[in-house]
Amino acid sequence: METAPLSDADDALLDHARALNRETYDPEFLDGAHIVSASVRTVDGSVYDGVSLPASIGRASNCAEPGAVSAAIAAGHSGADIEACVAVSYPLPEHDADEQRPVPPCGVCRELLADYNPEMRVIVPRDGEIRTVRAGDLLPVRPW
Repeated sequence: METAPLSDADDALLDHARALNRETYDPEFLDGAHIVSASVRTVDGSVYDGVSLPASIGRASNCAEPGAVSAAIAAGHSGADIEACVAVSYPLPEHDADEQRPVPPCGVCRELLADYNPEMRVIVPRDGEIRTVRAGDLLPVRPW
């Protein structure tokens, strides 16, 4: 999988998602809600956000990335307009993390991001660094 370094705009998106993550984490709701926040950037530089939504019935829970993509679409953008995405996880002791960190999208979110724009830059941890990868490259055997 080919990766690339973060651009200045990617660094800014990551910083934005980290700030969102700090602001929205709720330790009181369901033993810690909104653990993951996500932000997407469109070609015009607009940024749209989403947060993970845990539910008492796990199947009703939602990841953060669909919320961010949905916000961009609701604002009138097409999937092709979404050029970058990052998800950030809040540092919880059981995750052996002491700082907010970008996390790769789950399998379902990989499908969603690739559906909306396979050329989208997704910010992910890779070999101890923070890099970007094309959304389409996160699913190398697509479509079935």
